[in-house]
Amino acid sequence: MNYKVAVNRKALLVIDIQENLVNPDSKFHIGTAEIDLFFQNLNESIVKFNDNNDLVIYVVNEWTNPFINLVTSNTCKKGGPGVGLDKKLVIVNDSIYSKSKPNSLSNKDLLKYLKDNNITDVFVMGLLAEGCVKATVKGLIKEKFNAVVIEDALGSKNEMNKSKVINYLHKNNIKTIKTKEV
Repeated sequence: MNYKVAVNRKALLVIDIQENLVNPDSKFHIGTAEIDLFFQNLNESIVKFNDNNDLVIYVVNEWTNPFINLVTSNTCKKGGPGVGLDKKLVIVNDSIYSKSKPNSLSNKDLLKYLKDNNITDVFVMGLLAEGCVKATVKGLIKEKFNAVVIEDALGSKNEMNKSKVINYLHKNNIKTIKTKEV
């Protein structure tokens, strides 16, 4: 007899770690007080997932809407300077998906990739906690994935916004962990 063993397949979504979004000189960027620790936590998580042969997937924001590009000084303008992944980020593969909406799963190719690889558990980290991370987590839950947020690998406009998102996650029974628990 053949028994099928249910195996939880994991993936890590690294959301919007783009040059312009971590650059303090950019008009639209995260709070950079703890930027070195932020990158340390991001990179440590990426390496752990990669070493465990779990999927590591990068997502970048690329806006084509002229109005959004105007009010953000082209921070994430598709094809613009500084829109690529930041050079301080460990990049272990070429699984990079672009999006122009907060929810990363708005990219249907990404959603298909997760489903085609039988992913059940999606770990999320990146930017901005109050924007794309929160929207992506909601999208993952809607699509029936187990969403887990690596809370010390989240960037935000400021600590108050980040705390509000973490409180929201806890209040809604969305699992959060720290990098050391990956």
